[in-house]
Amino acid sequence: MTPPSRVAILGTGQIGTMVGMALRSAPGPGVGEVVAWDRDPAAREACLRREGADRLLNGPEEALEADLIILATPVAQIVEFIVELGPRLRSRQVLVDTGSSKLEVVRAMQRWVPEGAGAIGGHPLCGGSEPGPWSADPALLRGATFVLCRVRDDPLSMGTARQLVEMLGSTVLELDASEHDRLLARSSHLPHLVAAAVAEMSGAVPTPALFSSGLRGAVRLARSDPAMVASFVCANLEEVRAATRELSLHLDRLLAAAASGEEYLVPELEAARLRARQVGVG
Repeated sequence: MTPPSRVAILGTGQIGTMVGMALRSAPGPGVGEVVAWDRDPAAREACLRREGADRLLNGPEEALEADLIILATPVAQIVEFIVELGPRLRSRQVLVDTGSSKLEVVRAMQRWVPEGAGAIGGHPLCGGSEPGPWSADPALLRGATFVLCRVRDDPLSMGTARQLVEMLGSTVLELDASEHDRLLARSSHLPHLVAAAVAEMSGAVPTPALFSSGLRGAVRLARSDPAMVASFVCANLEEVRAATRELSLHLDRLLAAAASGEEYLVPELEAARLRARQVGVG
């Protein structure tokens, strides 16, 4: 499959910029041109300086001249772009997003992207906690999982999306949009809210001298872009609520074990320690 001659990236934060950087440095026959736009002038200029694009667009509508359009903004803005640009997509153009929740995005694509044009829901599971184009690191994409969610039966568009993922050096994982949101509520969205809650509770500690390494590790995700986190949590609220109820049950079990004595709590903590190792911590 021939790579797209032009890729347009709408959203030049950390993910959009690193995707552009990776595409422009991809080995072999690569993309002819990467163009980008962002609502924030400083962000798009920083993307250009980071070599995340060959040139900047004057507005989002110019993305319609590209073969492949990548929406790399918070989820609510992704949906806005789908409503605005989706009906104007031409035959064989493909739209892919990078949002952290998928069901709302895929439903919008089904409604607003016409038959003949392509749309695939996407989510690269990478990125650091610091937002913005200056924190973009294309190395984070290499070997990372990139989830792809079908919008309709469209092998050609899925082939284009898979080719994009391969050029980024990532690994494709196809998932149904609802299954993605159920799993990510537990592996990503809930941890962001827990980190925010722990960060707020740290205000009760009177001096930083008492901040433990455990606290610093627990609040790391609270440094993420608030607009981005709010967007994917609100878009996936029902699954996040379900995950929160599950978390409460786990905490209750741990507290019940502690009330019974150390000999009951230790096995619970040991099981958690082994699970943490499976996740890749420690």
